[in-house]
Amino acid sequence: MVVVAGVDLAAYQHRPTGVAVLSDSNVLFIGIMHSDQEIIGLIQSYKPVAVAIDSPLAHAETYREVDILMKKHGYPVLPPGWRTMKPLVDRAVRIKKILEDNGIPVIETHPKSALRSSGCRSLDELLKNTGIEIDLKRKLTRDEADALIAAIVARFYVENNALTVSARDGVIYLLPRICGEEF
Repeated sequence: MVVVAGVDLAAYQHRPTGVAVLSDSNVLFIGIMHSDQEIIGLIQSYKPVAVAIDSPLAHAETYREVDILMKKHGYPVLPPGWRTMKPLVDRAVRIKKILEDNGIPVIETHPKSALRSSGCRSLDELLKNTGIEIDLKRKLTRDEADALIAAIVARFYVENNALTVSARDGVIYLLPRICGEEF
């Protein structure tokens, strides 16, 4: 049983952060958390082999080379150097360090771009085409949906099937083509 996690990180702890944990094709946890301690504690309790976070994992003055490559491929990322992005990057770097100090690899992803790279037009189509079943009596929040996409990216990363956009200053992991034709 391979466990992975995805995090749609908010810049501030008072805002909702989506967290999803997958084991093979089963959703073990999906929900909203707030504090770093809650997020880290939950992730560590599942002992994932990888975590994908929707946030830049390194600081830069403006756009990193990897961000420019993403934009050239049509993926709309924001630069970690923007003043409004700094608190998010600070938080992501802090969480990454704690998880990696505890033996859990952390990768960077961008769920909106990952869904697009997959060729799937919706999260439902992505779930269907990856064999992941989720039985919820409610609609997922956007944060939860993005965390679930991030967890799927982590699964593909562990299987060595993730699409990578890389430059000397970073790697962003996306999904390979899973659904239909490019749109």
